[in-house]
Amino acid sequence: MLKKTSMAAVIAALVCGAAQAGDAAAPPARDARAATAAPMLSQAGNPAQAELKAYKRWLSQHADGAAALAADRTLADNIVSWQMPHGGFYKLPAKYAAKWDGSAPRSGWLGNGVELGTIDNDATVSEILVLADVYGRTNNSVYRDSARRAMDFLLTMQYPSGGFPQVYPSRGPGSYSNHVTFNDNAMVRVLLLLDAAARREAPLGGDLFSAAQHARFKPALERAVDFILKAQIVQDGIKTVWCAQHDALSYAPVTGRSFELPSKSGAESALITEFLMTRPQTPEVAAAVKAALAWYRRASVQVKDTAFEPRQTRAANGSPFVHSPGTTTWYRFYDLATDNGFFSGRLPTDNPPGVGKQYDIMKVGPESRYTYQWGGSYGTPLLAYAEKVGY
Repeated sequence: MLKKTSMAAVIAALVCGAAQAGDAAAPPARDARAATAAPMLSQAGNPAQAELKAYKRWLSQHADGAAALAADRTLADNIVSWQMPHGGFYKLPAKYAAKWDGSAPRSGWLGNGVELGTIDNDATVSEILVLADVYGRTNNSVYRDSARRAMDFLLTMQYPSGGFPQVYPSRGPGSYSNHVTFNDNAMVRVLLLLDAAARREAPLGGDLFSAAQHARFKPALERAVDFILKAQIVQDGIKTVWCAQHDALSYAPVTGRSFELPSKSGAESALITEFLMTRPQTPEVAAAVKAALAWYRRASVQVKDTAFEPRQTRAANGSPFVHSPGTTTWYRFYDLATDNGFFSGRLPTDNPPGVGKQYDIMKVGPESRYTYQWGGSYGTPLLAYAEKVGY
């Protein structure tokens, strides 16, 4: 059973520990030598391998190579100008159409008067990848140095327990952004970046990162894996999957925004599992992966012959879950103690008020019913890959 910790205790511990997490955190309990000797799975077909490639949409598609490079250099110059002193970035890439003017807010979030960087919505990870790509084609050290500052930001924001919050520095006591954030794949995307950087996978090779940074990648990854293993939700004595947010100290599933309730996540747990399948398959990691796969294979969590289609159903005010032969859907949220999927409007105490937790999607207001991702074929590519590697 996961123990609960007061938010005041969490904030106090995290504020004290996060700034030096990369250097001062205790090593995971797992034996690093065992991890080194553990077998690796073939990565051919692992859906996680495509996760970091999305940054290429930011790059110029101009057919002329010189024109494309010129456009990408302009983009990289603009990105550098928007970087905050702590090294992080915010999550509005549209602002990179122009350089920072020296006075506009660089972040939509403040904590104790400090503009906050984030890993939400691909932020900071995407900027590092773009800067790395353009550095590799120009050898302009300005881009390398900016990427290094952004990497330092990521390494610094990791909690001693191994998790990553949504933002850094803290938004202040009581903020859901302080929780370890798997939501929208934020933390796992950072881990995939760290892994690619450790292996010097393009565009993260050469001298992009310093020797001191390379020395921190593996320990950071090991701490993160340790957190993931400890946070795996146990239902009726059996390990299952993960929540979108977890307490950084107790590992318990916790609330994000008011409609993102503690739950087993059918969405975020897929990439968490796929990430674990990139790691050395120690007995602990393999057991966690196989437990998660067993959960995705449960008939009780699968919604057969159904697809989530909010766009095509909104005009008629119908259910966004529609009949689709051959399609398997998983809900975004499942009860912690059962395999019942649920939905949620904002809480009745919110402004404006909502309907709270519901088991019928049609009882959630249309402003939420059609604009939030309540379901998807999350487990389909995961299970196809698992079958391929014999899991």
